[in-house]
Amino acid sequence: MADKEKDAKALRLFIGSMPLTEVRDICGFRDTTSTEAAIRRALAVNRRGKDQETERSLELERIDALYRAAYPLALKGDLKAIDTCNALSERRLRILDKPDDGAAITSSYEDTVAALDTTDADAAVIASGRAIARQIDYALRHGTGQEVTKALYLVPHLMNVLRELGATPAARVGVKAAVKEQKPVTDEFEEYLASIG
Repeated sequence: MADKEKDAKALRLFIGSMPLTEVRDICGFRDTTSTEAAIRRALAVNRRGKDQETERSLELERIDALYRAAYPLALKGDLKAIDTCNALSERRLRILDKPDDGAAITSSYEDTVAALDTTDADAAVIASGRAIARQIDYALRHGTGQEVTKALYLVPHLMNVLRELGATPAARVGVKAAVKEQKPVTDEFEEYLASIG
C-alpha cells in the first residue's frame, strides 16, 4: 500500500472513532506517534486548497444542488419539499450575508479585556465572558434564524460580565464617582483630630 493511501486509510479509520492503537495495528505503523503523524499528513492533503472562501463557495454549491433537487417537488405542492427549499434558501442567504470576520464579538471582547487592569482573581469571570462571546459568534456565523435569536439572548449575560469587570461605560462612570467620593486618608485623619481636639 502506498504511503498516501496508508495515511488516507488511517484517517478514515480514525474519523470512524477507531482508537489509535487499532489504527496502528491495521495500517501497520510502528507506534501511535507515527500513526498520529500519518493522520496529520492525510488531513493536510485533504485541506489543501480549502481556505475559508473556497469552503464558503463549496457550501453554497452543495446548497444549490440540494435546492435543485427539492424545487421541482416543491412546485408540485410537496409541503416537505417547500420547507426544505425555504430552509436551504435561508441557509444560503446566511452564508452570503456573513461578515468577513467570523468572530467579531469574541475579538472585541478580547480587546476590551486586554485593555483592563485585571488580576488572576478575575480569570473565571473573563473565561465566562469568552465562552459567551464565542457562542454568540458561532451562532451568528453558522446558525439559522431561530438559533441566532437564541444566541442573542446571551448578550445581556455578556454585558453582565463586562459590567463586573468595570468595562461598560456605566460601570466606568460608577468607578469614577466612587473614587471621587473616597476621602483621602489625610483628610480623614484631620477630621478625627478636629473631633477629639
